[in-house]
Amino acid sequence: MAKITFSSISIENFGPFRDRQTLDLTVTSSRSVVLVKALNGSGKTTLLTALQVGLYGVKAINSVRRTEYEQLVQSLQRTDAVGHASISVGLIVDIGGVRKEVTVRREWPQKRGSFTESFSVLVGGTVDMEFTHGWDEFIGGILPAELVQLFLFDGEKIEALANPERLPDLLRRATEVFLGIGGIDVLGNDLKAVERRAALRNKDNSEEYEAAKNALLELESQAETLTRTHADLIQEQAASRNTLDQAKLALERYVAEARRGGLAAYEQAAQIRSNAVSANNQVNAVRSSIAEAMSDPFLPLAWLHRLWARYEDEWATDRQGRNAKLLTEEFKKRDRRILAALTAEGSGGSVSLVRELLKRDLDQARAARYRKPLLTTDGDPADVNANLMRARSHIQATVASFESARRELDVSERALGEVPAEEQLADILATMQGKTQTVAVAEQRLAQISTVLSETQGSLSHVRARLDAARSRLSTEFKDRSLETKGLEAGARARRTLTVFKDRLLASKAHWLSEMITAEFRSLLRKRKLVSHVLVDPSSYEVTIKDGKGQELPMDRLSAGERQMLAVSVLSALIKERKGRFPVVVDTPLARLDRQHRTSLIKRFFATVSHQVIVLSTDEEVDGAAYDALHPYTNREYILDFSDELGHTTVRSDAGRSSALEVA
Repeated sequence: MAKITFSSISIENFGPFRDRQTLDLTVTSSRSVVLVKALNGSGKTTLLTALQVGLYGVKAINSVRRTEYEQLVQSLQRTDAVGHASISVGLIVDIGGVRKEVTVRREWPQKRGSFTESFSVLVGGTVDMEFTHGWDEFIGGILPAELVQLFLFDGEKIEALANPERLPDLLRRATEVFLGIGGIDVLGNDLKAVERRAALRNKDNSEEYEAAKNALLELESQAETLTRTHADLIQEQAASRNTLDQAKLALERYVAEARRGGLAAYEQAAQIRSNAVSANNQVNAVRSSIAEAMSDPFLPLAWLHRLWARYEDEWATDRQGRNAKLLTEEFKKRDRRILAALTAEGSGGSVSLVRELLKRDLDQARAARYRKPLLTTDGDPADVNANLMRARSHIQATVASFESARRELDVSERALGEVPAEEQLADILATMQGKTQTVAVAEQRLAQISTVLSETQGSLSHVRARLDAARSRLSTEFKDRSLETKGLEAGARARRTLTVFKDRLLASKAHWLSEMITAEFRSLLRKRKLVSHVLVDPSSYEVTIKDGKGQELPMDRLSAGERQMLAVSVLSALIKERKGRFPVVVDTPLARLDRQHRTSLIKRFFATVSHQVIVLSTDEEVDGAAYDALHPYTNREYILDFSDELGHTTVRSDAGRSSALEVA
């Protein structure tokens, strides 16, 4: 089997590329990565499209309508082109140990109202007519066009492969193609043709057989027509589903941007206004509470401040004076008792001396302690202080509540001021309505196609049942009339055997896929214990994920980054089945991944998935730690520079940065 390696690509007058731009894509076995960096709109996706279109032409877009391919190419042709639009893809083709350098070239002359494409394959600089005419068969034998997007894919859309509804069909079809099972189907169809011809020859002279033969031919014609219609509808359904997914994604992104531009505040305007009214009512209620608290009869005493303290001091002094007066009277009584005792017991001189001393002490005590009271005795401030403290605490709490309510009102009024007017959002609302309408139309179109597909499937099943009955009648009622009838039976047995063989072959490959996808997924995941196994059902090819406890883990429980890692794991398993026979090109692979997932993807996917990997990145994706992780595997680096002034992109080699890192 041949092996393909890109050696170069040249683009002229195609997308943002006006003057001929050429990228050398040769790599070595130890450095198999070519890094192409560019800002959005500078030509990354155009480069991916150019590789697909250059190799596969109309088959690159997986559409049953050639007009879609023509519209795609015409939309990418530059109106300011001087010459033809062209794509030249240089290839190194290894076949049976022989290496050929081949150039695949497509040109599109700029003709208004018509579409013309020129295609040629050059070997050694000369057009090889035989290779040119057989190119579709040659490249399809290496990698069928329907699977090219598994090798040349958009990293931002790859998460869609993890859709549980699409994944089984993708895995089954890819496995059938990679295993060459299509040959089994062709052999089965050949046996059907042999059966049909044998039955027709055997009963040419029988009117009854003629009727049965005509009925069989009619049913076969109906079955073939319905089969083609069914296949076309499946492709159309897939295209419609992709259109719907893109429309939904565009709507989600626009709504997210609009919310940052004021739409969120506009949508919450009713709640914001309600909050403002509630805050204003709270302020008014607290203001009434303040008025009620101010009416407390004890509250004015709190405003006396120092005067009230002075009153307390004066009242204490009066109380002390009253107490001193009582003590003085008691001292006088005590002195009389002492003098009477001394008179009875002692001399007159001693009594006189003691009397004089006691009188002097009493006079001093009376002069120091007694003052005529200034205040009434029933005005004790201690009786008032409890009520005063209660009134003061009440007014303080009420004022604090008022301040809190006022702050809430200020916040609500500021939020209300940020709500944009409806006329300010008119354009945003109109655009959003348009995108919503686009989603609705896409959903309606998908529903219509699904309905027609279901009806066609039912009709096809019915016709096949009738066809099997007609064939059974021919092989039973007329089996003893000719030796060829035995061929019908042998052909039927062979077809049944081929069917069993095909199913068992697919089942055995399902087990291999389970092991490969599990190994790839666990090596890429940041949460190593999140998944224990990824199972591919041998019959339906449905994918089931088991968590660390052996329980089923629904795919919708995975994060966006984890779903992308699952899709990449599926791709890695399928790509490695090709055993390095075709390059891998990925556009915008890291935009939605965190740092750890980026490093895993670089080291365990880019470095091992194929003998040649081309990474198309934005200027911020492969930078810093991601760039350092990719650098050991990078052979060449390019930058796509788009000039706003000139309106086109030029290719610039970024060899300087690579050299600097090598030295470091």
